[in-house]
Amino acid sequence: MSISSNDGLLVCAIDFGTTFSGYAYSMKSDFEDSPMKISLPDWKAPSSIQISDKTPTTLLLDKYHKFVAFGYEAESKYAELTEEEEHHDYCYFRRFKMVLYNQLRKEDQRLTMETRILDITEKKNILAIEVFSHSIRYMKDHMLDTVRKKGLGVRESEINWVLTVPAMWSDPAKQFMTKSAEMAGIPRTRLILALEPEAASIYCSHLPLTKLDGCNDIGVFKPGSKYLVLDAGGGTVDITVHQMGNGKLTELEKASGGDWGGTCVDNTFRDTLIEVVTRLYMEAFRLKHTGDYIELFRDFEMKKRKKTNVPQSKVTMKIPATFSEWFEEYSHKDITDAIKESKYSNSMKWEGDKLRITQALFDSFFQPACAGIIDHVNHLLEKPNVRGTQTILMVGGFSESPILQARIRAAFPDFRVVVPNDAGLAVLKGAVLFGHNPCMIMTRVAKYTYGFASFEKFNSKMHRKEKKILMDEKDYCKDIFDVHVRKGASLLIDEAQVKRPYEVNREDQTELDLELYVSDSDELPKYVTDPGCHYLGTLKVQVPKPKKGKKHGVNVQLIFGGTELRVKAENMSNGDVTSAEFNFLGEEP
Repeated sequence: MSISSNDGLLVCAIDFGTTFSGYAYSMKSDFEDSPMKISLPDWKAPSSIQISDKTPTTLLLDKYHKFVAFGYEAESKYAELTEEEEHHDYCYFRRFKMVLYNQLRKEDQRLTMETRILDITEKKNILAIEVFSHSIRYMKDHMLDTVRKKGLGVRESEINWVLTVPAMWSDPAKQFMTKSAEMAGIPRTRLILALEPEAASIYCSHLPLTKLDGCNDIGVFKPGSKYLVLDAGGGTVDITVHQMGNGKLTELEKASGGDWGGTCVDNTFRDTLIEVVTRLYMEAFRLKHTGDYIELFRDFEMKKRKKTNVPQSKVTMKIPATFSEWFEEYSHKDITDAIKESKYSNSMKWEGDKLRITQALFDSFFQPACAGIIDHVNHLLEKPNVRGTQTILMVGGFSESPILQARIRAAFPDFRVVVPNDAGLAVLKGAVLFGHNPCMIMTRVAKYTYGFASFEKFNSKMHRKEKKILMDEKDYCKDIFDVHVRKGASLLIDEAQVKRPYEVNREDQTELDLELYVSDSDELPKYVTDPGCHYLGTLKVQVPKPKKGKKHGVNVQLIFGGTELRVKAENMSNGDVTSAEFNFLGEEP
């Protein structure tokens, strides 16, 4: 589904991140006169220092799974409840977007409407679709309240919505987010998805040079120029390569990446503390003093992003007093003694409510994330399609880290590394621009080979014996991978692929369930059971009964290039377009 850029008075984009989430908006009239006039809400952080222009991705529900709070309000409310020992009947979720990413990586588990997410206690779980829809509904309602308070004179039916998703996400994950938005009250006809690195790329191409650190000429976005987009967020790093042409973007290499975002650094820091205080204590502290646990990592987040021109021998972090006080009560040991007994005795020191660590130890927290990113970028730059790329565009909240920036510049000294001043907002603001003009993207690259499971007449010279089945007293070969598009193909936006015919098995049949498969192999698959193939979902197609003598079936065209896979199905007997819908969130047949 796509929406017209001329249909609607206002565009609101929701950037649903692992660590922080937010929304931005602009009027159609402002976009036409001044595209970069994009507004954001003021998220009031409880502390004096604002880490981000977004709010934490945290959700609090009551025991009936009804909404209580989101963001900073959810953090504060749950902290109060834990201090009063009244939190046991509540469900508190944080950084749950990564749960969805981890689910996608499990080969033995599918993402479905029944997928569940554990809360912070890991004792209660609810449907993932409920967690995501509650969160999106909060953003939607907050935006509608902003419209009313500012007197923008826009009705809800005149708002077009954009929801950001990682470009490397699968079709089921995209459909999951779309379903979540629909459950949150956003009409499907008013919603489009924006791929995060594309949105960031669009935003940066609109920025003046003074807003791009590392860029001193217009060469980055001139027609024909190639640049690698490194979208480093809180949980994942999404990487692709774009080429600019006449104001429109072409994707040169399919999006890819991994879980090397800011939370990877957090996890390394947490594991270091665990080596000192033990895992049992860290988990007990997280559950008993949740508010202080959150505050500990909030201060660490500020240190991750802090820019300083003065070389430091030590990094000082403020640690909640309860951490050391309760450790002594819990372990019958002073925390300073625990440090002395650990391998960090020369690189870590506890002073009052502050933890002082050497710069070398602090830098080491970034090693796993940086190594993963650099290895992947090196691999990507070896691809034939991206040769000639000389620029790395760093966006996303984690890209604001001076340590990550320094590592990237050191690893790629021959490349121009460009970082926008507001790297953490590039995706969000770019999604607004995309919502006004979805035609800014010209082509994308097929991530997989797509095809339906089909049958063909059995040929003993071509087909494997075990694939032979008998239908209507004739021998057929089952599990044929009927290819619609090949991996790596360059796809024009909304380009319909070749028509493929599919006939019913019975005369009284009025519906076809076509099983869609994908293959990540560079070799063209012959059967859907070949290595590298896996089931993606089912296409349900209505097949009205034809007049006598006419073929009973449909011609199917997959439509690629957009942010979501679409389909066109025509009745074989008369050419009429018939109803067809994908279900990527059902169980595997």
